[in-house]
Amino acid sequence: MKEIFGEETKKTKAGIRLVREELFKIVFGVEATESTSEELEKAFDIYLSNNEDFVSILSENQLKFLQTSIKGISENYANIKDTIKANTQNWAYERIGLVERTLLIIATYEFLKANTPIEVVANETVELAKEYGNEKSYEFVNGILANIGKTK
Repeated sequence: MKEIFGEETKKTKAGIRLVREELFKIVFGVEATESTSEELEKAFDIYLSNNEDFVSILSENQLKFLQTSIKGISENYANIKDTIKANTQNWAYERIGLVERTLLIIATYEFLKANTPIEVVANETVELAKEYGNEKSYEFVNGILANIGKTK
């Protein structure tokens, strides 16, 4: 029946995957307003106070991942963007779509600063690109991450 109506079975989000999606939403909001790294930390504080119910169900590991990621991204915001710019061939950073740019910022941080294996970062980022981006987003993001992986 699902096939007839084109319904897709969504993967249940849990663990770090769930937190990555929330991280995406926070960074997306900051990127949408072209804010600074300091404003990213402020946005996170606002997020925590406005989403107490969600935050209360996070495990200690999930909350630590979220906090560490926000802090790490905000402390390395300019360097992360420079890394992305250096790995986008024939494509101006400013032309990268908001969804793709946000995903690249998070993935680049995780890969370069949190030392998460590129395979894990790419897989998780591609899944989010498929969900939030257009039909070509995941290919674009995957290509940029492959370039970044080659330079590390």
